[in-house]
Amino acid sequence: AHDDAMAMATTAAPLISRAGWSLPTSTRRRSASSPSSSSTRRLLVRAVDAVGTGTPSTQPTTQPKQRGSTRFIPSTGPSDWGDANRLVYRKPEGVSRVTAPAGAPPIVILPGFGNNTGDYVAPFGVAEVSIKAALEARGWFVHVVELERKDWLNILRAVLSVGFWTGKSTTHPGYTWYLARVDEAVKRAMEASGSDRVDIVAHSAGGWLARAYMGGALEGAANAGARGIGGAQLARTVVAVPVRRLVTLGAPHIEPPQGANDATRGALKWVNKQWPGAHFRDDEVVGSIPGVAGVAAVGGVLGVTYTCVTGRTVRGKAAPEAQGTIAGYASNSYKEVCGVGDEVEGDAVVPNDFAVLQGADNLIVDGVFHSMSQVGTYETAGRDVWYGSEEVVDIWLGALVR
Repeated sequence: AHDDAMAMATTAAPLISRAGWSLPTSTRRRSASSPSSSSTRRLLVRAVDAVGTGTPSTQPTTQPKQRGSTRFIPSTGPSDWGDANRLVYRKPEGVSRVTAPAGAPPIVILPGFGNNTGDYVAPFGVAEVSIKAALEARGWFVHVVELERKDWLNILRAVLSVGFWTGKSTTHPGYTWYLARVDEAVKRAMEASGSDRVDIVAHSAGGWLARAYMGGALEGAANAGARGIGGAQLARTVVAVPVRRLVTLGAPHIEPPQGANDATRGALKWVNKQWPGAHFRDDEVVGSIPGVAGVAAVGGVLGVTYTCVTGRTVRGKAAPEAQGTIAGYASNSYKEVCGVGDEVEGDAVVPNDFAVLQGADNLIVDGVFHSMSQVGTYETAGRDVWYGSEEVVDIWLGALVR
């Protein structure tokens, strides 16, 4: 087991130095049920309006039928992909500056895979261009989960679990450390602001991990069995923590189809089974939640608003001549998430089809990239806008004031 862990550490370390959230690329060919159509917009609408999200041909049965919406935010720039297979962001008409209302809960930002706190506080040493600065300038109190890039090697704890080798992992033990950091950040934000609830803005893998946190996965980890394969079933009907609203930015919410590589080794599938879709959107509170005012009465409602934001920015190309281009990189990254990359559309890392949830308010924004860094790196500043850019945040901040 020690040798296996060391082998995984050797493999995972280089991944911490490049963009993305996946473990090593699978050499398996995509399954016959994987998506291949270039019309992501059509597929996405069909998937969200049906029983689930992800590949329409494999629609997960765990997604509940809940109300939600899907809105496309077109760029005012060129509308065609062009030879570069990408769309350029131009701020859409009618988008105005959003400011925090009086008494707004603090925002807790959850970093994506491989990211650290600094990426959201002072990327590349420049605090003025951070997402934290953009939100604070609009009146919000912002706290970012404390992470160093090397902390992500903690996911290798899962190597010693049965679930890792059987594809039936939960968030414990591989991601328990992350959920504990989130819990610490939430408590600090509440204490510092005097608020009894928080809003979560979760980037990339932080999105599906936020859903696990809201469902009580950290509590489940504390009660997990000695073999470390996950603990009890946690399909609770009441949100476990004081979260008011969840906004996810480029989060891979849907597990890969059968036959494709699952970098989470089953953990994402487990989250979707436990808390499918916008699971806590219409919570009916039975009893009280400690520390949360106004929900002590039986039958009270404490719903969590879910908003999923995904950039329709790069169309993947798997042809040999596309390797070394942004379209080739996107194709490889999309394949890690959904089993296929050619002709798939997304934010250059996560496909649009896999970044939305049934029952959520889903926003598909033209021209917005996955990360603040240049594609394929963590150390080089990106030349284009990402979800946390000053020019972009007002598109999704409305979800926190409605």
